[in-house]
Amino acid sequence: MKFAVLGHLMKRSDLRKFIPLGRFLPVKVMEGMTSILPAKKSFQIASEFTVRNEAKGYLVALPLTPYQMKNLSKEKVRNKILEAVLYAQNELGVELIMLGALTAPLTSAGIWLKEHPKVNVNLTTGNTYTAEIAIEAVHKAANLANLDLSKIKIAIVGATGVTGGGITKYFHKKGRNLILVGRTEENFKRITPFLKENNNYELTTNLEKIKEAEIIITATSHPDVLIHPPLLKEGAIVVDVTEPSDLPSDIEEKREDVIAIDGGRVEWGDIDLGPQVDLPSNNGFACIAEGMLQALEEEKGDHVGSIELEHIKTVKKWADKWDFKLADFTCFNKPIPLEKFKKIN
Repeated sequence: MKFAVLGHLMKRSDLRKFIPLGRFLPVKVMEGMTSILPAKKSFQIASEFTVRNEAKGYLVALPLTPYQMKNLSKEKVRNKILEAVLYAQNELGVELIMLGALTAPLTSAGIWLKEHPKVNVNLTTGNTYTAEIAIEAVHKAANLANLDLSKIKIAIVGATGVTGGGITKYFHKKGRNLILVGRTEENFKRITPFLKENNNYELTTNLEKIKEAEIIITATSHPDVLIHPPLLKEGAIVVDVTEPSDLPSDIEEKREDVIAIDGGRVEWGDIDLGPQVDLPSNNGFACIAEGMLQALEEEKGDHVGSIELEHIKTVKKWADKWDFKLADFTCFNKPIPLEKFKKIN
């Protein structure tokens, strides 16, 4: 099956890779240039790649920064996303498109695209495998640090979002003690329907509440640093599945007692997406991996909107079959020594 991964730039400096002579131009000038490009010219084929010699993929990139994705008008960004999707569908002939990073939340977890009359390609946000890998990371980290998940508090920042909601469903069903952080009280309506089995949770819009948690999972669509060092409990473990990261890049220097894990990372072997994706060798993002897995399975369905626990199980079976697994822990792509977990308690 042919598929495409749709994404955008992770850092402002990445604009220099996409604009001719970009190394000579100020970033603000380049942001202005890419923001006014017509929608039909607002994407590039960054690379082509194969997966297990079974599926062919294309990396389609919007030369927009996270700041632009969130601060340009939603209509403008959606039009740029739509044209990239239609090109992949009609010109590249793909049967599946994975909506990466902020392209998913800006299209209502893919639902806006699915309902568009011109779009007939299958869509996935990749959020399901991202949630599954984050859950695996929490279990592994807790085991390494000798933490009993039934006796500690777990905070989920972005609990009302799609990925955060899926993670919340899982840990709530397990009866864990949760601090569920949402941006607004109105957003809690998205998750309260399934918070019925127990009352071991607290709903809050106060980000400072995460200081009560031993483990924090952050799964927001925030374009900038959201979680600053003083917000974290001593010895806290943070599993950050956001791209771009919710944490400052110098978190290890400012808080040596804290373990910050690049969440949503998988080991997928010798798949090479090209130099545009700055990741350790043989590793990749779980969201992209989900698109790969669906293509390998030739499963022609849409996986947009909220995450169902049953689909988490299905994607995990796909991953096991095709030898995709949780990557070794890193913090901003630097390996985390396992002995650091022994110092938590």
